[in-house]
Amino acid sequence: MSYSFQDSDVIWLKTVDSTNEEIKRRVQHFSKPTWIIAEQQTNGKGRNGNSWLSCEGNFMGSVIFFPTIERSCLHLYGFFFGVALYNTIKKIVKEGVDIRLKWPNDLMIDNGKVAGILLESIQISGKNIVGLIVGVGVNLKSSPRLRSDLECRYDAHCVSKYTNNRIDRSSFFSKFNDELILLEPNILEQNLRSVLNFWQARSYDKGSKVKFSIKKGEIKTGTFLGLDELGGLIICENTGIKKIYSGDVYFRS
Repeated sequence: MSYSFQDSDVIWLKTVDSTNEEIKRRVQHFSKPTWIIAEQQTNGKGRNGNSWLSCEGNFMGSVIFFPTIERSCLHLYGFFFGVALYNTIKKIVKEGVDIRLKWPNDLMIDNGKVAGILLESIQISGKNIVGLIVGVGVNLKSSPRLRSDLECRYDAHCVSKYTNNRIDRSSFFSKFNDELILLEPNILEQNLRSVLNFWQARSYDKGSKVKFSIKKGEIKTGTFLGLDELGGLIICENTGIKKIYSGDVYFRS
């Protein structure tokens, strides 16, 4: 890789609107992997323009780094961070707890959402460099109440419910960054697609039933068959095999 998370800088902030947006404001000052981690986020961002509800005591942080791969492959880093996140949570919670990665960028415990990942690429002004910003939100100590009147909706859970150990923002980040460092030698940038095998082994079983929504308000059902070489979701439905590259997917364990 052309960078290493072992050399990351970390900036701790009390309050910020969004750690992703704060990185964009400071981006000209960064030349190596740099984290911005906040105690409080007033306007956290989720995927597809959704908001991320940032409850007190939880982890809210973003990192920027500078991959050299083609822009069309940058989304694969979502799977990379997902695997590291899974490995981190697996070592924190009690043995036997059901943890799964859910396509494309969520981590679930007992089929409730615990963490989400948001990717944004940014062209560095005046330089021929693209930065990738990865935002990570983890419900460590509390979880928001989500609307229950929708057909496709998960509960939200928090890590503290599943561990006997004390976990806070700082100790979580230390463990998470360690897992990123451990993963680097196993998934080289020039063969980033290999991360899909690691990710799939930590996701729901092939053959699991899913509901999926590509267009707002249109919900279909199918069977999960795995990932394709680009990280797209392969689903079997009544009309045949479908590959999904954007949308929302809901598993039932």
